[in-house]
Amino acid sequence: MPVQPLFTPLSEADLSEVFRNDADGLRRYRLLHAVLADNLTHREAAAAFAVSERTVRNVLRAYSQGGALEALRSRPARSRRRDRRAPTIERALAHALAEDPEAGGDRLWRRAQELLDPEESARLSRRTAYRILAQLRNDRDDDPPDSLRAAVKNALPLLPEDPPLTLGNSLLAQRLLPADLEQLPRGILLQQALREALDQLRPAGTISTIDRNWWPYLICTGEYEAGQSRAELQNDLALSASTYSRAKRQGLERLTALLSQIIERRVQSPAVLASQQLPRTPDFVGRHNEQAYYAWRLQTESLAHIWGLPGSGKTVLAAELAAEGHRYGQLVLWHTCRAGRDCTLLGIIRGLAQALASAGDDTLWREIRQAPLDEQAPGPLLETLRDRLLARPAVIVLDDIHRADPQETAALLDALADLVARRSCRLLLAGRDPLAGVPFPPLPGLTESEAELLWVGVPRLPGEQWQQFYATTGGMPELIRRTVTAYRQNGDLARPNDWVALVSNWAAETIWERLDSHAHTLLAATCLLEQVHWGEAAEQIIEVLEVPAYTLRDLCMRNLLHIAGPSVTLYGALRELAEVHLRQRPELRERITTLAADLAAETSPVSAEAAAARPEAPADQELLARIHSALEDSAEYLQGQRATKARRLAAELAAIQAALPQPTGQRPPFGRASMGTPAP
Repeated sequence: MPVQPLFTPLSEADLSEVFRNDADGLRRYRLLHAVLADNLTHREAAAAFAVSERTVRNVLRAYSQGGALEALRSRPARSRRRDRRAPTIERALAHALAEDPEAGGDRLWRRAQELLDPEESARLSRRTAYRILAQLRNDRDDDPPDSLRAAVKNALPLLPEDPPLTLGNSLLAQRLLPADLEQLPRGILLQQALREALDQLRPAGTISTIDRNWWPYLICTGEYEAGQSRAELQNDLALSASTYSRAKRQGLERLTALLSQIIERRVQSPAVLASQQLPRTPDFVGRHNEQAYYAWRLQTESLAHIWGLPGSGKTVLAAELAAEGHRYGQLVLWHTCRAGRDCTLLGIIRGLAQALASAGDDTLWREIRQAPLDEQAPGPLLETLRDRLLARPAVIVLDDIHRADPQETAALLDALADLVARRSCRLLLAGRDPLAGVPFPPLPGLTESEAELLWVGVPRLPGEQWQQFYATTGGMPELIRRTVTAYRQNGDLARPNDWVALVSNWAAETIWERLDSHAHTLLAATCLLEQVHWGEAAEQIIEVLEVPAYTLRDLCMRNLLHIAGPSVTLYGALRELAEVHLRQRPELRERITTLAADLAAETSPVSAEAAAARPEAPADQELLARIHSALEDSAEYLQGQRATKARRLAAELAAIQAALPQPTGQRPPFGRASMGTPAP
């Protein structure tokens, strides 16, 4: 059994004296302190310092063999001059590497010692072997230009391109995809296949930087999706140059094999090939009513706006609508307003110009490329875009429009609105927020039967768990897909209630953190007041809580709060976050508890005799109240529509409501009409 080395902790002053400017040596000392003084295991210390367990063992061995802190100090850098023994050593190491390309450095070093004569073997240090192996592996990474792996490696840096025109013309696209496919569809198909291959490269379970099985995936996604440099990733993963190169090579080889299979499967499916014109989702399900509604609005008004909560499927539905138009011969120009330059006025114009160029009209794109980026003026380019769209009508899709600054892009939207009025183009907007002057309802979640179609590839949740999951998520398709993916990756380790934490984290990141303090207060109050039925006393509640009226309207409009008569319900995914907010603010909880007691006292009977004397509301009175509520909501919705028929129908409903008798003993139903209609 190995003897634990004696370790005496040093003060900060002593550490400064011993290590001075040696930051690496000081880091080794702190790693040693974590194991010998804090009693951390090797795995815990490796995770805390973002290194491998092997590094922890090496530091302990160096200290135990040296017997002093001097062993932890960094050695002076030696000359990089190639040793005179290098040719013989390189041949031995190259031979060992050729025998087992995936072997670790230690095994290759020992194999090279076996191949060398005893004298040279004794002089070959591990450090020298590792340095030469890194050079050999870097040389091996230079694939022949005509190899498939080289084509994959050259195509991966083009993965973020939007639209993927260069990717569609890459050597990889030319080798794997049909020659009769146009450049843009070829690029979209290859882009989707590369991302699917990266997704299949991901191991099961949670991410671990010290698990070597995760390194190929983390390196490939880090370099090609996140845009990180090799130095950053090598430092984050605490890998040597040779280990990094080996893991990256493993990832590229696996991607090359997966990509060939994915492309072959997609090319053999004519339906999949036909859908590559737009970023459509292969597992698109349901949405028949919504698709028909927005298609009708596009056809009759040449304008549609899909908005709603994150994960509600806005982009997927917009792609389906645009693809449907493309099949009927319409020119579709798609631009996604990503964060950064792509959501500025000039960025949107450039995106639409690239889409026009891919369709054969490169007039605007040539004008943009003639001037440097910092010298381009949006005004003349916008006028050229308007002229090109007048000459060639198109369906324009602006996705994630909520990221664009309304003031900066006002000129573009005005120009597009003018083209819409002239029937020269159709405009489809998709984003998270409603737009003033464009009245459209928020996109709801999937129905339960549609949500069940997305739950594939994993065991079905038990009946009660499924009902709770669907009620909590509200049928948001992205959240259902994420849950299915997590269950699939966890495999046999997945538990039926694992979705609870996943849904809560998603809601916190995508919804809760984007709301202000007033919304947090009102949502927390709703969580505590749900049994009180305060819907008809909403104005009183927000006044006591000092919450602006527009906060309540906004939450109701986004379906985060639902008020139906006296009952008020909270979007299920926010319930746990609202409860946490109440625990963090005991004074708010006490205030709401007092308010709930006051409301309960107001609605409770004065006495048993009075309750017995009070006649029960007849069934026809309850039905009359429901009719009034339905008529009010329907009329309010129809008044926001532009169509003349809708306005006539709204007036007719208002007249019917006025002619009906008011239900006795009932207060007017709560609704936006009683508080002022919000700006859509």
